[in-house]
Amino acid sequence: MKVMNVKKVVMLLAILTLFSAPSWAGSFSAFGSYWDTNDADGSWGAGARVGFDLTKRIEFEFHGTYYPDFKNDEFPGQTIELTAIPVDGGMKFNFAPDKTVNPFLGAGVTYYFMSISPGSVDDQTGVYIDGGLDIGSKDGTRFFAEVMWRKVDTSISFGSFDSDVNFDGLALNMGATWRWGK
Repeated sequence: MKVMNVKKVVMLLAILTLFSAPSWAGSFSAFGSYWDTNDADGSWGAGARVGFDLTKRIEFEFHGTYYPDFKNDEFPGQTIELTAIPVDGGMKFNFAPDKTVNPFLGAGVTYYFMSISPGSVDDQTGVYIDGGLDIGSKDGTRFFAEVMWRKVDTSISFGSFDSDVNFDGLALNMGATWRWGK
């Protein structure tokens, strides 16, 4: 058992060391979101993201968003509670990071934590692409708006009834970003 714990500690230290170099510069954001899906209609949500600058223009970032209440378009007459928590990891390209207005494009992969009551739903992986603008001073507080296209399909079960549900759709995010470093 001790050898396994030592391996875990060494692996954790290696990961922290690997990610400490880009942490000299980066960003943290909090945002509101609306995700409109193909089959489950849409939901308002909130999220946060953190980014680490790999170069002046390329940022490695993680997002997490909580969507608590998708409407029931797929199963009329059923009262269901469907929630989704997409956790994204990807790269973002900043076109003008030193300017007051910075357009950006990004893409990455997502793991979707999903739950439904009553019934069951499968967690899934997917992809996203996004683009938007952030506006403000180079360091400090900036405001941003972005459009994100999400791609994910899953299966929902209600006892003996199963259905494939397409969650592809656009998400609109708006919020504030705090930047640090050079």
